[in-house]
Amino acid sequence: MTLTVLLVVIAGLLALADWWAVAGSRRRLELFAKPATMAVLVGAAAVAGDAPGDVRTWLVVGAGCGLIGDVALLGNGENSFMAGLAAFAIGHLAYVVSALLVGFDPYLALPGAAFMLALLGFRFMSRTVPGARRHGGAVLAGAVVFYATVIAAMVVTSWATAAWAAALGGTLFAVSDWVLGYQRFVAPVPGRNLPVIVPYHVGQALLILGLATA
Repeated sequence: MTLTVLLVVIAGLLALADWWAVAGSRRRLELFAKPATMAVLVGAAAVAGDAPGDVRTWLVVGAGCGLIGDVALLGNGENSFMAGLAAFAIGHLAYVVSALLVGFDPYLALPGAAFMLALLGFRFMSRTVPGARRHGGAVLAGAVVFYATVIAAMVVTSWATAAWAAALGGTLFAVSDWVLGYQRFVAPVPGRNLPVIVPYHVGQALLILGLATA
């Protein structure tokens, strides 16, 4: 078993533990399993595939920011949320750079752009952004819009690499963030936080492995 496969298996087991913790409100387990999953995926980003050094550097930065964001979002306050938002925004930008270094085919980017237009057109501008404004004023609403722009860039560039795993991973990551925003600023969604955490973990893993092996 290669080191990459071993790390992916460990990350998968930790992710399953985290999903179980989220489903059953097992907070102590979640506090361990959520950041531990991403920490192992950072390791996978460092060793998977044979990506050039510059691609791998930005990939590790992106995964590392995901770990920082996970830790921040384990807090409950507004400062924790903003810190997590900032970390994930930087992480998405790092993934964008990594994807652009892999390659950019504008025709392949079109499905990703169409998906993001549909996703952001469905209750995001009409409900999530106004909800963020009510919750934290113009500053928070602006931060949410900026974050949406950054994740849209990540999805489009991941599709443009021709790496199907990266494209699917970026898409799932965007779905996770859409649900998170809706749940925080509009209304709860069924399934506790599972609709957020499941596509998040699967999306991160596919995005990392897809870009590392493209």
